[in-house]
Amino acid sequence: MKYSLASGLQPPFTQRESFVRSHPDLYWRNKGIAAYEQNRATDAITAFRRAARYADKPSQAMIAQMLWVGDGVPMDRVMGYVWADLAAERGYPAFIATREKFWHELDRDEQRQAVVVGQAVFDEYGDEVAKKREDKALLLARRQITGSRTGHVGALIVSLRLPNGDFETVDGALYYADKYWKPEQYWEWQDSLFEKLPEGKVEVGPLQMPPKR
Repeated sequence: MKYSLASGLQPPFTQRESFVRSHPDLYWRNKGIAAYEQNRATDAITAFRRAARYADKPSQAMIAQMLWVGDGVPMDRVMGYVWADLAAERGYPAFIATREKFWHELDRDEQRQAVVVGQAVFDEYGDEVAKKREDKALLLARRQITGSRTGHVGALIVSLRLPNGDFETVDGALYYADKYWKPEQYWEWQDSLFEKLPEGKVEVGPLQMPPKR
């Protein structure tokens, strides 16, 4: 299975700067990807950690991979596993495959260390606390942009600047659809992009890092 930071079809506007800036998980993930592709590993892992604080599982998976192999950062197999365990918290298949692979490659001492040090990482970056940061950011951004305390959009047309300087317009009802801005629906949307494991026996191939450009 080829590793990617997102899967599934997404409307183009979800990649536009104005949309991403209102979603700190996506914003910092994109910063991390850009830095990684430019071989700026220190900047990349810093950005991924910031995205991770907003419950971004792909960023947590990238940190795991970088630590596991020492990709631009000191190799740390124990912490690589811990971050892989965190990334697999929601049951996304590719991330579970990586976690299990890492665990079986640790020796017994490393496994014991991972159990001990892992709790502190979950305390700061686990969904129980990290999702709340993202939820707050989403609700605040939607309220500020629509100008309504209830988040009512009305007959709104959103104009977005494209990288080439042109503009595209998006129906406000689509741009401000609940799945992009309301916490419960937002997390359901994220789950749909990364596909949880169905019930039954599922075989998943090993996770691979994207090639550097």
